[in-house]
Amino acid sequence: MCDMPVFKSFLREQLENQKELEKAIENNDLEKAKELIKKMIERTQKGIED
Repeated sequence: MCDMPVFKSFLREQLENQKELEKAIENNDLEKAKELIKKMIERTQKGIED
């Protein structure tokens, strides 16, 4: 239960990333969408390894 604030922080960051990704897709900005996905993967992987 003590990890809940960290998890909520992670979820907030993911939600913001997802909103940005959605906007990029709506604007047909494939390069921005790819960049956002890459960042999301890197941040998630780093979080797993910590």
